[in-house]
Amino acid sequence: MKRHILTFAALLSFTIGIAQARDITLWVTGSGTAQEADQASAVSEATQAATEQANAICIGVVEVVEPTGTSCFGGGDSPYSCVVVVKAECQIHTR
Repeated sequence: MKRHILTFAALLSFTIGIAQARDITLWVTGSGTAQEADQASAVSEATQAATEQANAICIGVVEVVEPTGTSCFGGGDSPYSCVVVVKAECQIHTR
């Protein structure tokens, strides 16, 4: 009888463990481009576009966004063309 109770308790705790909500963390990337006369504006717009792309890829909630690369060309008489790559922490809540 004691063995049956222990087996039942083990199965019950396993079942409860499966049913609990869990968070899964994934890292997704996004990239964005922009052209502006001002380099800071071009970087800002490209970062925003990269963040939006990362948000679109994530099927959960984006918690943290970190730029991983920025590259700009131009200046002087031509506008700045900037490319920004970001990585984003994507939290997926499961049941």
